[in-house]
Amino acid sequence: MNNHIGALAFSTFRETVRDRIFYLVAVFGFVMLASTAVLSPLNIGAQGKIMSDVGLAAMVVFGLLVAVFVGSAMVRKELDKGTILTILAKPVGRREYLWGKFLGLNLTLVSMLAVMGVLFLAMLFMAPGTFSLRFLYAFYLTFLELMLLNAVVVFFSTCVSPVLAAVFTLGVFAVGHLSESIRDFGQMQGTAVQRTMSEVIYYLVPNLEVFNVRAAVVHGDPVTASHLLMATLYGVAWTGLLLLLAGAIFDRKELRG
Repeated sequence: MNNHIGALAFSTFRETVRDRIFYLVAVFGFVMLASTAVLSPLNIGAQGKIMSDVGLAAMVVFGLLVAVFVGSAMVRKELDKGTILTILAKPVGRREYLWGKFLGLNLTLVSMLAVMGVLFLAMLFMAPGTFSLRFLYAFYLTFLELMLLNAVVVFFSTCVSPVLAAVFTLGVFAVGHLSESIRDFGQMQGTAVQRTMSEVIYYLVPNLEVFNVRAAVVHGDPVTASHLLMATLYGVAWTGLLLLLAGAIFDRKELRG
């Protein structure tokens, strides 16, 4: 890794920790504990599956909140403080700057997911018949999804305000999980315009359902190696494309302290 990118990545990670973002992990732990207490009257099988659903969904939601509300303001915050001009005055390119910010936030997300994953598995270990290492597949694909969303928010942060970057990223998250349904609905309609629009949305927005194997792991269905490989290539390709576009926009952006 380029030394400049590595330094920016670790600096971004330390900054997010100072922002007390890891309090979200404590919230996750509370959600898991609360769900255990609420679901304790249920039979063991139902309790474990519902706990798993709640825990895996909570990991995605909390990770999304970090990516959106931290990532959308990263560039603007340093513009307002004027520190970005100091950083770029050194032998640090604009693309290196974006990569450093992207990797720093990814490091934060990995740390959060690691802590939440340990809490999650510990809770399931206490629910007989529920604990399984197959949940590691869901953890991995959750990280890929959050990595892609991180690239989305970095892309939007280079061309719109932090508020719009957050709104657009949340929109990509929602549409990305509904893109297949939108396409199928469009294909059932009678007009060519509706079919075309649904196809454009399907191919223009990342299909985030590729990373959603939560139902499969909760119910014990297999997650194949080919699916993991395909999801990895899909996530890396979209992430790389978005960062290339972000770099191209940021290179032409006029920066004022």
